[in-house]
Amino acid sequence: MTSKNKKIIDKKPIEDLSILLDELNLTEISYQEGDFAISVSRAAKGVVSNSSSTNAVNSQDQGNNEDDYSSDPRAIKSPMVGTVYLQPEPGANTFVKEGDQVKNGQTLLIIEAMKTMNPIESTLQGKVSKILVENEQAVEFGQPLMLID
Repeated sequence: MTSKNKKIIDKKPIEDLSILLDELNLTEISYQEGDFAISVSRAAKGVVSNSSSTNAVNSQDQGNNEDDYSSDPRAIKSPMVGTVYLQPEPGANTFVKEGDQVKNGQTLLIIEAMKTMNPIESTLQGKVSKILVENEQAVEFGQPLMLID
């Protein structure tokens, strides 16, 4: 193959997503803009090095807890990868707390993704029975965030 036919891959977006993957402690992250799409992931749970065995065990424990609610029809799930904020700004009251009644379309929390604040609205009506995430926690696509009875 001659150098004229060789494709050149821009490594910068891959490096940027890899850094974000580590900063948010995620296993996979994707980005798309127009026709450009990229996805970066790391080895699945269970691959443990000596220096990070505590972190790997903790993430496995969290994963098992989330799996308990992944198919629960009461679960409000994350529509994106990002960071959860349970309140509109630092020092403010949370959008909702356990025991609150919520309506369809009511803002439950915010997920920051790519420096954009995305309000996450309830798709259910009822009582918040359990909040499964903490403020400023990194979340993945499809991760259960809270349960509405």
